[in-house]
Amino acid sequence: MKSSIIDVPRQHTQKDLFGIQVYQDALIRYIELTDTPITIALQGEWGSGKTSLMNLLRYNLCEVDHAPFFPVWINTWQYSLMKTPQQAIISILEGIINQIGALNPNLQRWEESKKKIGGLFKKMATVGTKVAAGAVGIDGGVVDEFFSGDSSSASSEILQLKEEIAKLIGDALARDTSKQGFTFYIDDLDRIDPPVAVEILELLKNIFDLEKCVFILAIDYDVVIKGLKPKFGELTDANEREFRSFFDKIIQLPFSMPVASYNVDTFLVDALRKIEFFTDAELDDPALAETLSEITRLSVGSNPRSLKRLTNTLALISIINEMQHQGETTPQERQNKTLNYALVCMQIAYPYIYNQLTEEPDFKAWNEKIASKLKLRPLTEAELESLDATEEFDEEWEKVVFRMCQKETYLSNRVFNVSALFNRIADLVGDDASLGEVIASTLELSAVTNLKAFDGPMKKPGERNRDTQTYSFNGKPYARKTEFVHDVVAYYVSQHPDTTHEQLKEAFCIKRNMDKVFMDYDQYLAQLAERGSVDFFGRKPDIPTIQLADRKIVIAANWPTQVNGKPAEFAKLLDLLRNKLGYDIKAN
Repeated sequence: MKSSIIDVPRQHTQKDLFGIQVYQDALIRYIELTDTPITIALQGEWGSGKTSLMNLLRYNLCEVDHAPFFPVWINTWQYSLMKTPQQAIISILEGIINQIGALNPNLQRWEESKKKIGGLFKKMATVGTKVAAGAVGIDGGVVDEFFSGDSSSASSEILQLKEEIAKLIGDALARDTSKQGFTFYIDDLDRIDPPVAVEILELLKNIFDLEKCVFILAIDYDVVIKGLKPKFGELTDANEREFRSFFDKIIQLPFSMPVASYNVDTFLVDALRKIEFFTDAELDDPALAETLSEITRLSVGSNPRSLKRLTNTLALISIINEMQHQGETTPQERQNKTLNYALVCMQIAYPYIYNQLTEEPDFKAWNEKIASKLKLRPLTEAELESLDATEEFDEEWEKVVFRMCQKETYLSNRVFNVSALFNRIADLVGDDASLGEVIASTLELSAVTNLKAFDGPMKKPGERNRDTQTYSFNGKPYARKTEFVHDVVAYYVSQHPDTTHEQLKEAFCIKRNMDKVFMDYDQYLAQLAERGSVDFFGRKPDIPTIQLADRKIVIAANWPTQVNGKPAEFAKLLDLLRNKLGYDIKAN
């Protein structure tokens, strides 16, 4: 067993678990054939695998036998630590030049170049009082100071610097005629202040716009947008072209990390086997594998860093659970592993939503009271009408989830995934009456890995139906509400044999979406098929059915009496049976 998956960039010796070989090979071939100078941007959110791809490019282009390029690798974040923006930019330039100069066969000439370049850097460092004070921005910052004529000698000094760098590159290539040029790998630009990152981009473009040079940058377009705000303001439809034009001026080839094509399932299975969160037999079960894949897709997605964090969190939880039970795991705990997996996925992908869940675990009881507490924006009439027409947001608690997601742009863009994840979690629990209790107990395991610390025990769910009251109908006592409801509805249908599905829903209308109360049997079987013919708890499609005039139905298994002190489905049903249908229902 391994306790963690190390979050380090992939090396060429490691297996391609995400299946990106074809993209890597295509980029290698493109760079080998390209005219120079050229700048390539590897775009993707933080943790999407940009550094891993650059590692693979460097190995294949610069380190294998007969590799065609010299490498220069700069981690911009490391070069910027404990430095002002001005110092960071100069430090990055020095780092690049030192790596080029180290390849020069003429040490005396390299020493002469270093002195000359050092003198140019000193002159640059004196340009502009704003720069010297460290107040750097695109508007009036380093690039403008260097290149706009604020210093009468700036252009000349930059030209001299380019000439010296060109000589150093020429000397290195003359020493080794098997090389066709240099590839420059500029990493972690997304970890430094966006305006400074853009300054670096512009400087590199101006200084290293040289033949035999290929620049490969790890930077996302969103970082460029943030970095250009001091110059262009907030991005709008009116000025989007200005942002795009700047990016196109610097970058000749944008390459977006193919996260949507990542083979996440292969990576997940491999990682989960290593930490032994699931057994080999469980992971070999296609139904479970499909469930895990769906939950992952709805939450952490394909980001490698998020997937590694997920795996490490599960590993710690597994160890805690094992130690608490001296190595013995109960059947219920084994059943809850998939639920635990889903909640950890929510913790990582949607921390705001997860934190609300820790406050109110019984999420199907979320209502206007919760919405008011969170100061959520009210829905407009148009929004209500639109949401009512969807399966994902037709219930009150789902509308609260929708409103929660409007608090953040990230959540708003993924609102349907959030809703689907909640419903998948409800399916895993299987019993609305115990939903809050099960969620609360499972959350206690993942709380230790949450970014938000809690100074007390996990809040228990709000008041929900836990009564033990039983009822009789037509002289027959019932121990379970599910059997009671089934027989009552079956009796009604026997008295009204021509009843259609729509007519039954109208006659027993106790909630907005009655399709979830009286479910079409074929639809029920389809849902089970999606989960692998049986659900997580092993329930098979042998549930009692009722034949209507137009179709066969099954009845919902969950009948809470109260939710947060308010009458829920079973209480509403009793009222309907007694007062509308006139049935004799007795409490035992």
